[in-house]
Amino acid sequence: MNQPHRSKTLAGALALFLGWAGAHRLYLGSRLWWLYPVIAMPAMGLAIADGGEAWFRHPGFFVAALVALVAMLEAILISLTPDEKWDARRNPGSGIASASRWGPVFVAILSLMLGATLMMSVMAIALEAWFDAIRAGRL
Repeated sequence: MNQPHRSKTLAGALALFLGWAGAHRLYLGSRLWWLYPVIAMPAMGLAIADGGEAWFRHPGFFVAALVALVAMLEAILISLTPDEKWDARRNPGSGIASASRWGPVFVAILSLMLGATLMMSVMAIALEAWFDAIRAGRL
């Protein structure tokens, strides 16, 4: 029985751009792919609905950002997996050997850049809220 060949570049790109929705996990055949959207979407919905103009300071935003950061980390891990190890784990019965070139490297670089930017932005927002609470005497 032939299994479909799963591309490392496509899996990494799905994790980078649609990781919050679990698209990479669905593509790779994971049974728990639905956990990503079940956590991220209601959290972001609450942040937008409850947060008003400062929706990005709502705890739901931080939960959704954490899910996105985890997906970006997975994009890096997927992209930098050696081809032989990738084929042994994800393509055991496909009959096709992966020959990744620069695609996964670019996905990993972009994931690192966007992930670091998102993480620094979220940390700046969180620290600003924390310092404002200290200044106001709430902490």
